[in-house]
Amino acid sequence: MNTAVKIREKISISKDEYLRLKQINERFRNFWIYLEHLMDIQEARKEIRQKKTIPQEKLFKKLGF
Repeated sequence: MNTAVKIREKISISKDEYLRLKQINERFRNFWIYLEHLMDIQEARKEIRQKKTIPQEKLFKKLGF
């Protein structure tokens, strides 16, 4: 049984729906950035507890400031 299915490559949506989806996408992107920020803070706190940090002045000297 060999049946062919025709698939449309594009779909049409209303402008309002497009704007709503775009807004949802932006909110998700902002949430992801926030989540990465929280993970960075958590990692930094872990490094501080393990004494893996260096003084800010020493860091600036290494960077040439």
